[in-house]
Amino acid sequence: MDRRPLLLHLGCGSERKQGWVNVDLRPTPATDLVMDLSAIVLPSGIVRGVFSHAFFEHLRRSARVPHLHSIWHALDRSEGFVCYLGLPHFRNIARFYLERRPGITRPLFDLTEVYRYTHGDPEQVADYDAQLHRSLFDEEELAGLLRDAGFDRFLIFSYCFVNEALPVNLGFYAIRRPASPLELQEEALRFIRTLEGTKLRAGTIALIDPGPS
Repeated sequence: MDRRPLLLHLGCGSERKQGWVNVDLRPTPATDLVMDLSAIVLPSGIVRGVFSHAFFEHLRRSARVPHLHSIWHALDRSEGFVCYLGLPHFRNIARFYLERRPGITRPLFDLTEVYRYTHGDPEQVADYDAQLHRSLFDEEELAGLLRDAGFDRFLIFSYCFVNEALPVNLGFYAIRRPASPLELQEEALRFIRTLEGTKLRAGTIALIDPGPS
């Protein structure tokens, strides 16, 4: 039996990530494993990497820390990492609205644009409940969730999605093992840059200081 630590792609939807175990609540052509990710339970130390895009904001607020703690518990202590992208960055969303910036899908970053990013535009799909965002994030909120889940070494960043001109998204990269801030930053950026052109524009990444713990 292959006992190498797993690479997990959570909330995969219809997108299959080669070399990873693709996990979603619903069966799709891309899904290897069907699982309720709000109640994920994994054995300690079996996971080398966890990646997710546009998933975490769909969890109920009460499920966020338990979910992250389960990931923390499952990570391999010598090389494990977790990287989540696509969290709506409310601080920037609100700022772009107040500054009346040009929109991403509309001429102006108006309330329709705000709603699209804060709520997920659920009316545009058949399954309203699955598309609806249940959380908003800023750097302080996200840092608090990570710390409450057990992570004390993490990097938070904003970025622009592919073909978008405004950084309305947040992401994070976190590990369990000891590492200096510089080592963590270099490791995180190596992985994040592999997503260039599919999930983000690497040149728009801005590292964020979440403030004191």
